[in-house]
Amino acid sequence: MSEQTADEPPSVLVPQRRDADWRAEVARRWAAELSTASYIPLARATVEQTLEDLVERIVAALDDPSVLEETGREVGTRLVEMHATGESSLPLSLDLLRDALVQRFGVDDVHRMLELVAAIAAGYAAADRESTFVQQETLKRALLRSKLKADRELAASEARFGEVFTTTPIGVAICDLEGRFVQVNPAWEHTLGYQEQALTSMTIHDLFHPDDAEYLSAAYGELAEGGSAKRLSDRKRLLRANGEEAWAYLAVSVLRGSDGAPRHFVTMVEDITELHMLQARFRYQALHDVLTALPNRQYFSTRLETALANFPRDSRMTLYHLGLDGFELINDGLGYEVGDLVIKTVARRLEQLVEDEEALVARFGGTEFAILVWEQEQTPKVPEVVKMINDLLAEPVYVGDQGIAASASVGVVQRQVAEAEASNMLWAADVALRRAEAAGKRQWALFDPDRAPEERIESKLAAVMPGGLEQGEFDVVYRPLVRLDGSGVIALEAGLRWDTSENGTLEHEECLRLAERSGVTLSLRDWMVATAWEQLREWHADGHRVQLNVALSPNQGQDPDLAAVIHRVLDTGDVDPGWLRLCLPMVAISGDNEETRDNVRFLSSRGIKTSLHDFQGSPEELRLLRELPVDAVRLADELVSILHNAESTDLPEVQAIRSLVPLTRACGAQLWVGGVESEQQAEAWREIGCEVASGPRFGGPLCSFDVSDFLNEN
Repeated sequence: MSEQTADEPPSVLVPQRRDADWRAEVARRWAAELSTASYIPLARATVEQTLEDLVERIVAALDDPSVLEETGREVGTRLVEMHATGESSLPLSLDLLRDALVQRFGVDDVHRMLELVAAIAAGYAAADRESTFVQQETLKRALLRSKLKADRELAASEARFGEVFTTTPIGVAICDLEGRFVQVNPAWEHTLGYQEQALTSMTIHDLFHPDDAEYLSAAYGELAEGGSAKRLSDRKRLLRANGEEAWAYLAVSVLRGSDGAPRHFVTMVEDITELHMLQARFRYQALHDVLTALPNRQYFSTRLETALANFPRDSRMTLYHLGLDGFELINDGLGYEVGDLVIKTVARRLEQLVEDEEALVARFGGTEFAILVWEQEQTPKVPEVVKMINDLLAEPVYVGDQGIAASASVGVVQRQVAEAEASNMLWAADVALRRAEAAGKRQWALFDPDRAPEERIESKLAAVMPGGLEQGEFDVVYRPLVRLDGSGVIALEAGLRWDTSENGTLEHEECLRLAERSGVTLSLRDWMVATAWEQLREWHADGHRVQLNVALSPNQGQDPDLAAVIHRVLDTGDVDPGWLRLCLPMVAISGDNEETRDNVRFLSSRGIKTSLHDFQGSPEELRLLRELPVDAVRLADELVSILHNAESTDLPEVQAIRSLVPLTRACGAQLWVGGVESEQQAEAWREIGCEVASGPRFGGPLCSFDVSDFLNEN
C-alpha cells in the first residue's frame, strides 16, 4: 500500500468508486438476490433504481465516516420499507454488499465497510421490529373494530329477529327435539288459538291432525336424525284449540348448535284453510255439473278408468248413455227455467233409479246423461233398466197446473272389465245412442261390435271433412240427364266426389250424409254451387249450351240464406240465370217451411228454375206442385225401385206409379226418374210417359275435364 499525506483524501474517494455502471450492476445483482428471498410489491425497474440509490449513498458514506452509521441504519430501514423482509433477505444483502465493495475498492477501508454493514444490520433489525409491532397493533385494532361491529350487528340482528318474530303474520314456534315448546310468536297463538302458557304442557305432536300425525312425526324425526331431508315443506292439517281442523302450509327446519348437532326445531305455519276450501270448491266445480251437481264427463271418465283398473277382472260393467228426446220443445215452449227444472228432476230420478246398485250417474252436458253400473246378480237386465228409466222420466213434473214429462233414447255398451278400455266404452256408448236416436224417440240400441270399424271410419271421415274441403280434396262431378225421346242431353246434374287418402272415393249421397254429421253442409253447398257455375260459364264459352242442375239436401234447401247465396254466385258471371236449376227435396218445402217456399218463388222471379226430388205423389205434394213455380219432379228412389223389381205391370203399386204421370202433368210439371240401369227400364219409363231420366244406362258421373268431350259426342 502506498503512503498518503495528511492532505490527501482517503483512497476510497478515487474516481473509480463513483462509476455509474458499477452501481447499476450492483443494484441489478442485489435486486435479483432479493427476488429469490422475498416478495417485493414493486416493479423490477423501480426496485433496481431504489437499490442503485442506496449503493450510491453507501459509497458516499464510506467517504464521510461521520455519516457512516446513520446511512447504514437508513439503508436497513429502507430495505424493510421495500418489504425485502424475507428470512434470508438481510444476509443476502450484507454478503452481496461486502463482496461488491471489497472487490471494487480493495481492503484499505475494511473497518469502515464492517462498520457500515453492522449499521445496515442494526437499522434493518430495528425497522423490522417496528414494522412487526405496527402490524400487531394494526391487527389488534382491526380485530377490536371487527368485534365491536359484530356485536353491534348481532344486537341489531337480534332486534330485527325479535321484531320479525313478533310482528310476522306467519305463526312461528321454536321447539326442542322432543317437540316441547320453547317460544311461540303472537301469530302462532292467533292462527291456532292457543295461549303461550297453555302450550307449556303440550308438544308440537299434540297439534297434528290424527290423519296426518304419523307422517308428520316421522318427518320431524328424520329432520332430527339428519336424514336426506334438510327441511319439511308441505300442506297438512293441524288442530286448533277449539278442536277444529286447520289446513296449514308447514315449513320446518332444524337449528343446530356450535358443534353442528341439532338443538331445536323451527316450525312456521301459514293458515291456508280458506284457500284450501276455495281450491276444493274449484276442483268440485271442475268435476261436477253446476246445475245438477252430478259428476261431469271428465269426472265420469276418470271414475270409469279407476273402476276398470280396480274391479275384478271377470266382472261386467254396463254403460248407459242417455239423450233426452225433443227437449228443445220444453225450452222453446215453456222457457229455460222450466227446462232447467226438468233437467234437475231427471238427475234426481236417475240417482234414485240406481241407489241400490254399485253405480255412478253423470251429466255429460246439455240433455245427455250417463249411468255406469257394476253388474251384480240382482242387477236388472238391460231392457228392464231402459224401461225403468223411461217409466221414471214419464212421470210428469208439474209447473203450476201443467205436467211436463220427458223421455230418453239410450245407447248401451257392456264390457267385461278385463276386456274394457274407458275411452272405447264412451265412444261405443255414444255411437249406440246416435243409432237409437236415428230410430226414433224413446228407443234404445246396444252397441254392435261388428259395426265398430265402420262406425269409427265414418266418425273419422266426418271429423276430417272440413279439412278435406279446405285442402281441395273435393271435386264436382256431373251426371247426364237425357230426354227419353232420344233427343239428347237436357242437363248435367252436379254432385260431390271426395277422394279420401285412406278410405277411397265417396260419392254424392255419402258426402251429404257425412256433411250433416260434420257441420259443413252449408259451406260444402256454397262451394259446390260456385264451382259448378264457374265451370258452366266455361262450357258456354266453348259453345256447349247445357243446363246445370244442382240437387240439394234437406238442410241445404231449408237454409234461409239460400236465395242470397245463389244471388252472390250468379252475380259473379254473365251467364243467364235460366241455365241454373235447383233441385230441392220435397221435405224441404213441406209442412211449415214457408220460408223455403218463399225462396222458391223469389228465385223463380230471377229466372232460376226449380224442381223437386223424392216425389211420392201424395195429395200434399200435388197441391204444392200447383202452388209453386216448379216445372219438374223426380220420383223417389224407392218408387223407382218398386217398378224396376215388379214382376208384372198389372200390380196395384205399379199402376199407382203409372198414374203419377198424368197427375204431375195436370199440375204443370214433368215427371223425371233416376237410377235407370238398362234399356229395358228406360223403355218402361218411356212407355209410362216420363220425359227425362238419368242413371248408368246414360253414363256415370263425369269429371269437369271430360264434360266437353261428352257433349261433343252427344
